[in-house]
Amino acid sequence: MWDVDGTAPRPGEPLEVAPGIHLVLAPNANEWTFEGTNTWVLTGGGDAIVVDPGPDDPEHLEAIDEVVHASGSRLREVVLSHHHGDHSQAAAPLAKRWSAPIRPRVQRGVIAEGTRFDLGASEAWAIRTPGHTADGVSLVLPDHRLVLTGDTVLARVNPFISHPDGTIVDILSSMRRLADVVDDDWVFLPGHGPVVREPRQYLEDRVSDRLRRVDQVAAHAAAGRGPAEIARAIHPHLNSLRLRAAQASVEAILHYLDDSRADVGPSTRKAPR
Repeated sequence: MWDVDGTAPRPGEPLEVAPGIHLVLAPNANEWTFEGTNTWVLTGGGDAIVVDPGPDDPEHLEAIDEVVHASGSRLREVVLSHHHGDHSQAAAPLAKRWSAPIRPRVQRGVIAEGTRFDLGASEAWAIRTPGHTADGVSLVLPDHRLVLTGDTVLARVNPFISHPDGTIVDILSSMRRLADVVDDDWVFLPGHGPVVREPRQYLEDRVSDRLRRVDQVAAHAAAGRGPAEIARAIHPHLNSLRLRAAQASVEAILHYLDDSRADVGPSTRKAPR
């Protein structure tokens, strides 16, 4: 399985990370997607589900098809963890190739909490994990002790908050929700980057990081700085493209502070449960 310090997979070369769980790395590496979008192909019982098919790239679609064919399966559904294009652009062409439905069925729709996906001897089920976006979901594979987290949890860093669609309250609640689902012998399979081991400890660390960032933004705001100025002060080395994402997260934090009228002291503010 791909670890933080391990060798990254390459586009067009699928990797089986667990029995019936295949990673197909999309060829869209950039400053937003890191190594590229992780497309997950789940197979079992003659059926396959593709989670986050990624960009509409012919070679990437062929690589997904090859995994489905090699497993002796037929693609039953295309599932999106959220609506962002780096995860969803290939959904329609892939679904058309296999005459398969897309979940959710409408753009920016939401997969219902508890939706089950049968994979023969095992299953996956959906839990709502908004925050990065309002429509975020994760897929829990209890038999494998795995969770596909989309962009709710990433290795190395916290995801940016796509404000006003995403919110700090939602992302903190989603991280607490995931912590209640897993133990530290589980593994997160994120939408970008390597796997996350010891997920409960990792979530605790990421929540602490997020709250420290809230404190930083609150201090800058108290000094009269606006979102763009705060983003530049906190992230002085980011280029203009990534700075826009940082500014969106700053705006989400300012909204969180305004809505909650929170005491900015770190000892009094906790992630909601």
